Amino acid sequence: MKFSCWVLTLDEQSDQTKKLIDSLADQGVNATPFPGVDGRSQMPVLQGNEFIDEKESVLRHRKLLSPSQVGCYLAHYRAIKQAYDEGHDRICILEDDVFLEPNFASALNDIIDLPDEYEMTRLMALRVRRRKKVRDIPDQIDGEHSVIVRPERGWCGAQGYVLSRPGMKKIIDHAARIYEPIDKVFDHFFEFDLKLYGVEPHILHEYRAESTIKKPPEKGMSLSLFQLVAFHLYKGFRSVRRHSYLRLNRSDFYPAEMPDKRLGKTDRLR
Repeated sequence: MKFSCWVLTLDEQSDQTKKLIDSLADQGVNATPFPGVDGRSQMPVLQGNEFIDEKESVLRHRKLLSPSQVGCYLAHYRAIKQAYDEGHDRICILEDDVFLEPNFASALNDIIDLPDEYEMTRLMALRVRRRKKVRDIPDQIDGEHSVIVRPERGWCGAQGYVLSRPGMKKIIDHAARIYEPIDKVFDHFFEFDLKLYGVEPHILHEYRAESTIKKPPEKGMSLSLFQLVAFHLYKGFRSVRRHSYLRLNRSDFYPAEMPDKRLGKTDRLR
Protein backbone atom coordinates (compact mmCIF):
# COMPACT_ATOMS: atom_id res chain seq x y z
CA MET A 1 0.00 0.00 0.00
CA LYS A 2 1.34 3.42 -0.96
CA PHE A 3 0.77 5.93 1.82
CA SER A 4 2.10 9.39 2.69
CA CYS A 5 1.44 12.03 5.33
CA TRP A 6 1.68 15.63 4.12
CA VAL A 7 1.61 18.86 6.13
CA LEU A 8 0.16 21.84 4.23
CA THR A 9 2.18 24.96 4.90
CA LEU A 10 3.30 28.20 3.29
CA ASP A 11 6.55 28.13 5.26
CA GLU A 12 8.15 24.76 5.77
CA GLN A 13 10.90 26.39 7.83
CA SER A 14 8.49 27.89 10.36
CA ASP A 15 8.74 26.74 13.96
CA GLN A 16 5.09 25.68 13.78
CA THR A 17 5.62 23.38 10.82
CA LYS A 18 8.87 21.93 12.13
CA LYS A 19 7.29 21.22 15.50
CA LEU A 20 4.42 19.30 13.91
CA ILE A 21 6.69 17.24 11.66
CA ASP A 22 8.95 16.47 14.64
CA SER A 23 5.92 15.42 16.69
CA LEU A 24 4.84 13.10 13.91
CA ALA A 25 8.35 11.62 13.72
CA ASP A 26 8.32 11.06 17.50
CA GLN A 27 5.26 8.84 16.99
CA GLY A 28 6.85 7.04 14.07
CA VAL A 29 5.02 8.88 11.28
CA ASN A 30 7.23 10.09 8.44
CA ALA A 31 5.66 13.35 7.20
CA THR A 32 6.77 15.89 4.65
CA PRO A 33 5.71 19.50 4.07
CA PHE A 34 3.46 20.15 1.09
CA PRO A 35 3.54 23.68 -0.38
CA GLY A 36 0.45 25.74 0.31
CA VAL A 37 -1.06 28.24 -2.12
CA ASP A 38 -0.55 31.86 -1.12
CA GLY A 39 -3.73 33.92 -1.29
CA ARG A 40 -2.77 36.51 1.31
CA SER A 41 -2.20 39.39 -1.07
CA GLN A 42 -4.03 38.48 -4.29
CA MET A 43 -6.20 35.82 -5.89
CA PRO A 44 -4.09 32.72 -6.65
CA VAL A 45 -3.46 31.70 -10.25
CA LEU A 46 -5.63 28.75 -11.25
CA GLN A 47 -4.32 25.65 -13.02
CA GLY A 48 -5.76 23.02 -15.33
CA ASN A 49 -9.54 22.71 -15.02
CA GLU A 50 -9.77 24.71 -11.77
CA PHE A 51 -12.25 27.57 -11.96
CA ILE A 52 -14.10 29.86 -9.55
CA ASP A 53 -17.89 29.88 -9.81
CA GLU A 54 -18.83 33.26 -8.32
CA LYS A 55 -22.55 32.87 -9.04
CA GLU A 56 -22.68 29.63 -7.07
CA SER A 57 -20.77 31.24 -4.18
CA VAL A 58 -23.32 34.04 -3.90
CA LEU A 59 -26.26 31.68 -4.33
CA ARG A 60 -25.03 29.34 -1.60
CA HIS A 61 -23.30 31.62 0.88
CA ARG A 62 -24.29 35.20 0.03
CA LYS A 63 -20.66 36.16 -0.48
CA LEU A 64 -17.63 35.58 -2.66
CA LEU A 65 -14.62 33.60 -1.58
CA SER A 66 -11.65 35.69 -0.47
CA PRO A 67 -8.22 35.11 -2.04
CA SER A 68 -7.03 33.49 1.20
CA GLN A 69 -9.96 31.07 1.18
CA VAL A 70 -9.23 30.15 -2.43
CA GLY A 71 -5.57 29.64 -1.52
CA CYS A 72 -6.51 27.29 1.32
CA TYR A 73 -8.92 25.44 -0.98
CA LEU A 74 -6.32 24.98 -3.69
CA ALA A 75 -3.70 23.74 -1.22
CA HIS A 76 -5.99 20.88 -0.21
CA TYR A 77 -7.32 20.18 -3.70
CA ARG A 78 -3.87 20.07 -5.29
CA ALA A 79 -2.46 17.88 -2.53
CA ILE A 80 -5.31 15.40 -3.03
CA LYS A 81 -4.88 15.49 -6.80
CA GLN A 82 -1.11 14.97 -6.59
CA ALA A 83 -1.56 12.05 -4.20
CA TYR A 84 -4.01 10.44 -6.64
CA ASP A 85 -1.83 11.11 -9.68
CA GLU A 86 1.17 9.58 -7.88
CA GLY A 87 -0.77 6.39 -7.23
CA HIS A 88 -1.28 6.68 -3.48
CA ASP A 89 -3.72 4.24 -1.92
CA ARG A 90 -4.08 6.40 1.20
CA ILE A 91 -3.08 9.97 2.02
CA CYS A 92 -3.14 11.77 5.37
CA ILE A 93 -3.33 15.54 5.00
CA LEU A 94 -2.75 17.86 7.95
CA GLU A 95 -2.80 21.62 8.21
CA ASP A 96 0.15 23.09 10.06
CA ASP A 97 -1.85 24.44 13.03
CA VAL A 98 -2.58 21.16 14.84
CA PHE A 99 -1.25 19.22 17.82
CA LEU A 100 -1.28 15.44 18.01
CA GLU A 101 -2.85 13.32 20.70
CA PRO A 102 -0.62 10.57 22.19
CA ASN A 103 -2.55 7.88 20.31
CA PHE A 104 -2.37 9.65 16.93
CA ALA A 105 -0.03 7.20 15.18
CA SER A 106 -1.71 4.11 16.61
CA ALA A 107 -5.17 5.27 15.50
CA LEU A 108 -3.82 6.47 12.14
CA ASN A 109 -2.40 3.03 11.38
CA ASP A 110 -5.80 1.48 12.05
CA ILE A 111 -7.56 4.06 9.86
CA ILE A 112 -5.14 3.44 7.00
CA ASP A 113 -6.01 -0.26 7.15
CA LEU A 114 -9.76 0.35 6.80
CA PRO A 115 -11.39 -0.83 3.55
CA ASP A 116 -11.56 1.49 0.54
CA GLU A 117 -15.21 2.36 1.22
CA TYR A 118 -14.05 4.44 4.17
CA GLU A 119 -13.34 7.14 1.63
CA MET A 120 -12.69 10.02 4.03
CA THR A 121 -12.03 9.88 7.76
CA ARG A 122 -11.78 13.19 9.58
CA LEU A 123 -9.35 13.21 12.48
CA MET A 124 -10.97 16.12 14.33
CA ALA A 125 -14.09 18.28 14.11
CA LEU A 126 -15.39 21.74 14.91
CA ARG A 127 -19.02 20.67 15.37
CA VAL A 128 -20.70 18.05 17.52
CA ARG A 129 -23.20 16.10 15.44
CA ARG A 130 -25.48 13.12 15.73
CA ARG A 131 -23.61 10.11 14.41
CA LYS A 132 -23.71 6.35 14.16
CA LYS A 133 -20.92 4.35 15.77
CA VAL A 134 -19.61 2.11 13.01
CA ARG A 135 -16.65 0.18 14.39
CA ASP A 136 -14.02 0.16 17.11
CA ILE A 137 -10.37 0.52 16.27
CA PRO A 138 -8.15 -1.41 18.62
CA ASP A 139 -5.55 1.18 19.68
CA GLN A 140 -5.25 1.45 23.43
CA ILE A 141 -2.97 4.12 24.91
CA ASP A 142 -3.52 5.30 28.46
CA GLY A 143 -6.91 3.59 28.40
CA GLU A 144 -8.12 5.59 25.39
CA HIS A 145 -10.19 3.65 22.88
CA SER A 146 -11.06 5.06 19.46
CA VAL A 147 -14.28 4.60 17.50
CA ILE A 148 -15.08 5.22 13.84
CA VAL A 149 -18.38 7.07 13.39
CA ARG A 150 -20.61 8.16 10.48
CA PRO A 151 -21.98 11.70 11.06
CA GLU A 152 -25.30 12.62 9.49
CA ARG A 153 -24.10 16.20 8.95
CA GLY A 154 -20.74 17.79 8.25
CA TRP A 155 -18.22 17.96 11.07
CA CYS A 156 -16.70 21.23 9.76
CA GLY A 157 -12.98 21.89 9.49
CA ALA A 158 -10.21 20.54 7.27
CA GLN A 159 -7.39 20.42 9.81
CA GLY A 160 -6.69 16.72 9.34
CA TYR A 161 -8.12 13.74 7.46
CA VAL A 162 -7.30 10.48 5.71
CA LEU A 163 -8.52 9.65 2.20
CA SER A 164 -8.69 6.33 0.42
CA ARG A 165 -8.07 6.25 -3.31
CA PRO A 166 -11.80 6.22 -4.23
CA GLY A 167 -12.31 9.22 -1.93
CA MET A 168 -9.52 11.15 -3.64
CA LYS A 169 -11.09 10.48 -7.03
CA LYS A 170 -14.53 11.69 -5.96
CA ILE A 171 -13.10 14.95 -4.58
CA ILE A 172 -10.95 15.55 -7.68
CA ASP A 173 -13.93 15.03 -9.99
CA HIS A 174 -16.28 17.20 -7.93
CA ALA A 175 -14.15 20.00 -6.54
CA ALA A 176 -12.39 21.61 -9.52
CA ARG A 177 -15.33 24.05 -9.54
CA ILE A 178 -14.63 26.36 -6.60
CA TYR A 179 -17.54 28.08 -4.87
CA GLU A 180 -17.19 27.44 -1.11
CA PRO A 181 -14.47 26.74 1.48
CA ILE A 182 -12.90 23.31 1.17
CA ASP A 183 -14.31 22.03 4.47
CA LYS A 184 -17.82 22.86 3.23
CA VAL A 185 -17.16 20.67 0.20
CA PHE A 186 -16.43 17.81 2.60
CA ASP A 187 -19.50 18.70 4.69
CA HIS A 188 -21.67 18.46 1.58
CA PHE A 189 -20.68 14.83 1.06
CA PHE A 190 -24.24 13.95 0.03
CA GLU A 191 -23.87 16.00 -3.17
CA PHE A 192 -21.28 13.62 -4.62
CA ASP A 193 -21.73 10.48 -2.51
CA LEU A 194 -18.49 10.84 -0.55
CA LYS A 195 -18.42 8.16 2.17
CA LEU A 196 -17.50 10.41 5.10
CA TYR A 197 -16.46 9.16 8.54
CA GLY A 198 -14.76 10.48 11.65
CA VAL A 199 -12.77 9.25 14.62
CA GLU A 200 -13.77 9.70 18.26
CA PRO A 201 -12.19 10.90 20.43
CA HIS A 202 -10.34 13.21 18.05
CA ILE A 203 -6.71 12.27 17.55
CA LEU A 204 -5.50 15.81 16.95
CA HIS A 205 -6.63 19.27 17.98
CA GLU A 206 -6.36 22.78 16.62
CA TYR A 207 -3.66 25.19 17.73
CA ARG A 208 -4.84 28.61 18.89
CA ALA A 209 -2.60 30.36 16.36
CA GLU A 210 -3.77 30.74 12.76
CA SER A 211 -2.58 28.28 10.16
CA THR A 212 -0.16 29.73 7.60
CA ILE A 213 -2.43 28.59 4.75
CA LYS A 214 -5.67 30.33 5.72
CA LYS A 215 -7.25 33.46 7.19
CA PRO A 216 -10.66 34.24 8.68
CA PRO A 217 -13.47 34.50 6.10
CA GLU A 218 -14.54 37.82 4.66
CA LYS A 219 -17.85 39.50 5.59
CA GLY A 220 -20.94 38.88 3.51
CA MET A 221 -22.05 41.12 0.65
CA SER A 222 -25.28 43.05 0.13
CA LEU A 223 -27.77 41.16 -2.03
CA SER A 224 -30.80 42.17 -4.05
CA LEU A 225 -34.25 40.92 -3.10
CA PHE A 226 -34.11 38.47 -6.00
CA GLN A 227 -30.77 37.11 -4.80
CA LEU A 228 -32.08 36.71 -1.24
CA VAL A 229 -35.13 34.81 -2.43
CA ALA A 230 -32.96 32.61 -4.64
CA PHE A 231 -30.61 31.97 -1.71
CA HIS A 232 -33.39 30.69 0.55
CA LEU A 233 -34.99 28.59 -2.19
CA TYR A 234 -31.67 26.99 -3.04
CA LYS A 235 -30.91 26.37 0.63
CA GLY A 236 -34.24 24.58 0.95
CA PHE A 237 -33.53 22.50 -2.13
CA ARG A 238 -30.16 21.38 -0.74
CA SER A 239 -31.78 20.49 2.58
CA VAL A 240 -34.30 18.28 0.79
CA ARG A 241 -31.48 16.73 -1.17
CA ARG A 242 -29.53 15.93 2.00
CA HIS A 243 -32.51 14.38 3.75
CA SER A 244 -33.30 12.31 0.65
CA TYR A 245 -29.73 11.02 0.63
CA LEU A 246 -29.98 10.09 4.31
CA ARG A 247 -33.25 8.24 3.70
CA LEU A 248 -31.82 6.32 0.75
CA ASN A 249 -28.80 5.32 2.85
CA ARG A 250 -30.58 5.03 6.16
CA SER A 251 -28.83 1.90 7.36
CA ASP A 252 -25.44 3.61 6.92
CA PHE A 253 -26.33 6.57 9.16
CA TYR A 254 -28.81 5.25 11.72
CA PRO A 255 -29.35 4.70 14.58
CA ALA A 256 -27.53 7.94 15.35
CA GLU A 257 -27.07 9.77 18.63
CA MET A 258 -25.19 12.70 20.10
CA PRO A 259 -21.91 11.99 21.92
CA ASP A 260 -22.20 11.87 25.69
CA LYS A 261 -18.88 13.63 26.35
CA ARG A 262 -16.57 16.20 24.81
CA LEU A 263 -14.60 14.59 22.01
CA GLY A 264 -11.62 16.91 21.58
CA LYS A 265 -9.55 19.78 22.94
CA THR A 266 -10.13 22.30 20.16
CA ASP A 267 -11.48 25.56 21.62
CA ARG A 268 -13.90 26.11 18.72
CA LEU A 269 -15.51 22.70 19.08
CA ARG A 270 -19.22 23.12 19.82
